[in-house]
Amino acid sequence: MLVTESKRGDPIALLLLVVLGVIWGATFPVARLGIGAGANPFVLVTVDLLLATATLAVVSAATRAVRPARRELGISAAIGALLIGGINLPLFWGEQFATGGAAAIVYATSPLVSIVVASALGTRLGLTWLQRGALAVGLLGVIVLALTSIGTNVLTNGWAIAAFALGAVCQGTGTVLFARMKPSGESRWGLTFELLGATAAALVALPFAARTLSLPLSPSVLVSIVFVGFGTLALGYLLFFELVRRAGPVRANVVTFLNPIVALAVGVFVFGEAFQYFELAGLGIVLVALGMIEGPAMLSSGRLRARGSAATDSSPGSVH
Repeated sequence: MLVTESKRGDPIALLLLVVLGVIWGATFPVARLGIGAGANPFVLVTVDLLLATATLAVVSAATRAVRPARRELGISAAIGALLIGGINLPLFWGEQFATGGAAAIVYATSPLVSIVVASALGTRLGLTWLQRGALAVGLLGVIVLALTSIGTNVLTNGWAIAAFALGAVCQGTGTVLFARMKPSGESRWGLTFELLGATAAALVALPFAARTLSLPLSPSVLVSIVFVGFGTLALGYLLFFELVRRAGPVRANVVTFLNPIVALAVGVFVFGEAFQYFELAGLGIVLVALGMIEGPAMLSSGRLRARGSAATDSSPGSVH
């Protein structure tokens, strides 16, 4: 089975990319908010996953969504364990030792991981050389943004960086596998079972990663649980899988370029952090990269629509 990246601009895909970038970008500081308040990261992410799974199960049942066959649900659970669990478990564990900026740098490599995995599996992506170059430019912009905010000493904890790298590999690999195995997208029950698979992975790891299952229910922890459970996981992956269906695995993972931008905005406007001019340079580089990736496709789509409209207007039955 071959999966190709969408070559035509899709305004809905671009909107999904931006909205998802805002939600997932805010996750970095919000997750650290709960961890900084004393919550064990593995207990915290397990509760988040349980909340998201229960939410999607209720929504699926309430909307009377068609339940796929057991085999399809099993595939969804396996993908969820790799993709959703593989992204979030290393992220939460690593954020107790390193900043969200360090995580943003490493996770921004996931589009490149997708290219490597897709090529190894014989998947045609249909990316132009301009778009491939834009991925490298975007990664450079992310590095500039993150290094400006956290300093050049990123490797303060090698194990945290290794955890983030594992998460990036799971994101890049899981997205390609999802696009190949679920080309028509994911159903509500399918997403529920993806979250269930991630929850099962968290529960398996929990006894080894947490000495106690207690969770301090301070306002910071509650805000973190509500935002990550409902926003990052339940709504976020609903949008992400639709984005993968519309744009393909590599361009969907470009959302990781937006994460540090949103994290920067949250830091400046919510937590009152100082803004540095080098951050403006990093922001500009990322925006240029996004323009290189999405701009030509959007222009091509506009020309196609214009040609279609002109053809309709000039048809014999058209009324002027």
